[in-house]
Amino acid sequence: MLVPDKLDLRSFITGYLERAGAVVEEAGYEVVEALLPDELASRFGEHIMLAFDYETAQENPSAAFITYGSPLLDTAARLAAGYGRYTVLYCPKQGFSQSRRFDREIAEKIKFLCCRPPRIVYQWVADHVFWCFYFHAAYCSHEKVEELLTVVMDGFTGLPSPDFFKWWDKVVPANEPQYQISQSECLPVPVLYKAACREAKKLAEERALALQGQVNLQVAREMSKVNSYYNQTLRDIEKKIAATEDAAKKERLAGQMSAIHADWRRREKDILERYAMEAELRLDHLVACHLPRVHIKLEVQHKDRLLNTTLLYNLPAGCLELPVCPLCRKSTARLVPDRENRLVCVNHS
Repeated sequence: MLVPDKLDLRSFITGYLERAGAVVEEAGYEVVEALLPDELASRFGEHIMLAFDYETAQENPSAAFITYGSPLLDTAARLAAGYGRYTVLYCPKQGFSQSRRFDREIAEKIKFLCCRPPRIVYQWVADHVFWCFYFHAAYCSHEKVEELLTVVMDGFTGLPSPDFFKWWDKVVPANEPQYQISQSECLPVPVLYKAACREAKKLAEERALALQGQVNLQVAREMSKVNSYYNQTLRDIEKKIAATEDAAKKERLAGQMSAIHADWRRREKDILERYAMEAELRLDHLVACHLPRVHIKLEVQHKDRLLNTTLLYNLPAGCLELPVCPLCRKSTARLVPDRENRLVCVNHS
C-alpha cells in the first residue's frame, strides 16, 4: 500500500541523527538505538532507543514511539530545519604511526602481474572529503510517495562510494577538525554533483519500477471492473438488437454500442494516465565528510622499466582500498603494465 504525501519517518529521523553526528544501529524490528553527540545529548540524553511501530513500542517500554505529533519528532524536525543545505562533519582524531608499513596488506590484497613485488617509496596522511548528496525523490501516480536518496561521491577518485555508511556509521563525527594534516586533491563539486545526479537517477528509476509494480496491481483491478461493466452492457444491447425487428431501433441501439465503445476507451485511458508513474528528483542537502587517508606511493619494476602508482589506506574503515584503473575508472585487485607504461586492469592490458 503506497503512503501518500508523507516522508518515511524512520528515514527522516535516522538521517537527521546521522547528519548531526550520532551513531545509529538496528536494535530489532522497527527499533533503532542511537549514541548521540554532545550537541544532542543535552536534549535527548547520550543514548536513546526509538520505535517506529506501535506494537513494537509496547513491547519495548524504554523505546520512544515515533509517530506524527510525537514530541521527539517535532523537536527533531525543528532542529533539522536549522541545519540548512550544507553541513561539514569531521572524523574524530585517530592515532596513526607514520612508521607503519603496509607491505603485507598490499601483497595479500593486490596483485601486480608481470612485475616484481612493489616497493613502498614513501607514504603520507592527507585529509579527504566524501560528499554525501541527499536527493528528495517524489514518485507521483494516483498517490505521491516521497523519500530521500543518498549518493556518496569520493572527492579524490570521483567515484561513487556505495559502502561509505558501512564504516562511517561506526564513528562519531565532530563539527570541528581535531587534527591538522594536508588537504588532498578534490574534484570540483559541480563535477561530483553531475556524477551524483546520474547515480541518483538510476536509484530513482529502480525505486519507481518497484512502485510501478504495486501500482500495476491496482490498475489491473480497476481495468477488470471496467471491462466487466462494459462487456455486460454491450451484451445486454446485443440481446436487445437480436430481439427486435424494428430497423430504426436496431440502428439506435447500434449507435449506443458505438458510444459505449468510445466511452470504454476513454475510461481505460483515464485509468492508465491516473496511475502513470513519474519520478522527480531535486537536491535537498549536502554533507561533506572529512576523514584521513594514507597515501602509499609504490614503485613497481617491469622488465627494465620502473612504474609508479599510489594506493590509499582508509583509516576510519581500517582497510586498504583497491586501486582504480586509469582507463575504465573501475576498482581492481589485479594490475598489469600496458604499452603506455600505465598500470591498468587486466581488461585493458
